[in-house]
Amino acid sequence: MNPLGPMGRGEKVQRKLRRPDEHMRRIHEMTEPFATADLDIAHIRFPNADKPLSGCEAGTIIYVFAKGEVTVCPYLVFAARTQVSQHPDTDFIVGNIFEHDDIAARLDAYRFHDRWKVGNNPTCGSCKLSDGCGKGCPAAVVAAGERIGAVDTEQCPRVPEHSRVLPLVGMS
Repeated sequence: MNPLGPMGRGEKVQRKLRRPDEHMRRIHEMTEPFATADLDIAHIRFPNADKPLSGCEAGTIIYVFAKGEVTVCPYLVFAARTQVSQHPDTDFIVGNIFEHDDIAARLDAYRFHDRWKVGNNPTCGSCKLSDGCGKGCPAAVVAAGERIGAVDTEQCPRVPEHSRVLPLVGMS
């Protein structure tokens, strides 16, 4: 189960389908030997106890929704549409291909990492891993009801595992 699955269509089934961390660690262990020069395995948002977090790719890959909205990251839009989000989805939608002729210019001007400072919090600021850390996924932060800049608590090795809380996406 994609841990970002609580956003969008996976919102209602996440608690039912999500696998425990130990199960996910076992999958990671079993698939690691297959990572070779010929096969790239991406272990996305698997449990993390000691590694710096990967960085955010928002703005490097665009996504166009069926109604024409263009976003810098579909997960940010899905996260912003959850009940607990403090961000409107328009924070991450640059325009609409059916309404705007200047989509390329809008994408170039958006500059996600200039606009939003991931890891802008005391935990990241005082962390010994900070220099090599990408600060995790802002969509996961938004889905957890936080503002971009907060700690990606699901993945951060500085957050004790027993205190990590799954976002209650869509719950009232």
